[in-house]
This record gives sequence, C-alpha cells and structure tokens, in this order.
Amino acid sequence: MESQSLCTMQDFYGGDIRARLAVAQRFHAELGPELAANGAFSRMLAQAEVLEKELARTMAGLELGALCTACGVKAGGGCCSSFMAGENDAIQLLLNLMAGVPVAILREDEECCFLGERGCLLRFKPMFCLNYNCRQIRDGAGMARMQGLEQATGRLLQQQYGLEQLLLEFLQQRGRLAG
Repeated sequence: MESQSLCTMQDFYGGDIRARLAVAQRFHAELGPELAANGAFSRMLAQAEVLEKELARTMAGLELGALCTACGVKAGGGCCSSFMAGENDAIQLLLNLMAGVPVAILREDEECCFLGERGCLLRFKPMFCLNYNCRQIRDGAGMARMQGLEQATGRLLQQQYGLEQLLLEFLQQRGRLAG
C-alpha cells in the first residue's frame, strides 16, 4: 500500500498477521500524533489502560502466569499457538502501538508470534485470548474469583470495542477507510 492510500476492512481484519501488523504500523506512523491529540481517543485509551492493569492484577492474583507457562511447555503446548496470533487484527495492534507497546513479531514457530519470554507482548488482546478460561483456570480460581476475572475481562473488552469503533470512525472521517 502506498502512503495515504485507502484501506479496506479486509486490510484490517483479513490477510496474514504480518500484513495486519504492517497496516497498524503504517497508521501509527502516519496518524499516531493526530490520534494522540484527539481528546476522546486519549481519554478512552487511558481508561482502557486502567482496565488492562486491573485485569492484569486479577490474573496475577490467580497466578495465571505460572499456570499458563507450565501448560505451555507441555507437549502440545498451551493456548498461545501461532493460529491464535491470527486472531489479532490491525486495529488491536494499532491500539497496542498507541499505548506504547513495541509490537513486533517475536518468534517463528508453533507458538503465538507475540509470545515472549515473559508472556504476551500485547496489552490489548483478541476476545478469545481474554475470554478463554481452560478447566485448570476455572478449577483453580473457584466460582467467586472466576466471577471477578470474567467481570474484569468484560470491562476491558467493552472498552476495546469502543476504541475500535472510534478508530474506524476516525479513519473513515479522514478518508483513509473505504466504507
């Protein structure tokens, strides 16, 4: 794609993960400063960052890092597969870039390309990644703590959806999205 060209929804949600990352990086470079100066976007992103930290604290309280790491090193691995990397769209990747995450392909194997030595590189993740709770998580957490995890997840996903809609509108208003 050349600079200032029109993107389609297929560019954001289709193609492979490398193509979607390239779209996100391009829009971050071209429109990042304007987006950062947009009051509505900045407020919503700041709230999403608060909600992401709340979810991270909840997950840490459940010791999910250790649980998921132990699962991931077993034969057959865990949930963070290369297939799951494809659940990320260009909008989520752009949100991560706007939040200061240095989004990059970290690996070229059967695991998710955003999975580093300390876990997932991304702060804002696809719905499946946030919503999927395996039996080990459910059994280990118990009903009350699972409810807290699900509520924190729901709040973040709702905010991410609002940000996605705002970004799509922003891009359309600037003539950058075929609509």
